[in-house]
Amino acid sequence: MSTPASRRYALGGAALLAVALLVLAGQRALAWQDERGRVDDLAAAASAATAEVEGLIDISGSTSDADMEKLLAGATAGFRKELEEQAERLTKALADNEVKASGEAVSTGVVKLDGDRATVIVAAAGTVENKQTKAAEPRNYRLSVDLQKHDGAWLVAGLEFVA
Repeated sequence: MSTPASRRYALGGAALLAVALLVLAGQRALAWQDERGRVDDLAAAASAATAEVEGLIDISGSTSDADMEKLLAGATAGFRKELEEQAERLTKALADNEVKASGEAVSTGVVKLDGDRATVIVAAAGTVENKQTKAAEPRNYRLSVDLQKHDGAWLVAGLEFVA
């Protein structure tokens, strides 16, 4: 026969176990939510880097104004300023040389994700034709793309060609 004291201990133990399980479940849910956010950020950063690189390697003399606008739309304020400073000279050179370029990203990898900053390596392949070439020439590119997250969107803060 159980005593009132032993029943209280049993109920207290059960209540303590229930609270511990609720705390553990809450902790696991938060960890899962954090990991899901990280996975979403990895995909979004890779997608933004891919779009910007493809926009860069697809730029052609006949479409350079529209192409440049797409590049500017995916850039942070600082990088946008750099692009704007070079845009006129670049679009003129593309038009003067009758450049026709196309390409696509073939491999993308996030090498660093730290809060609202990411670095993505993009390998791309394409072709370039201009008035000095007889036919489109194949090109391979490797770029390191630095991104920053602004208002939920990943924007390019800088990019450089790498070996």
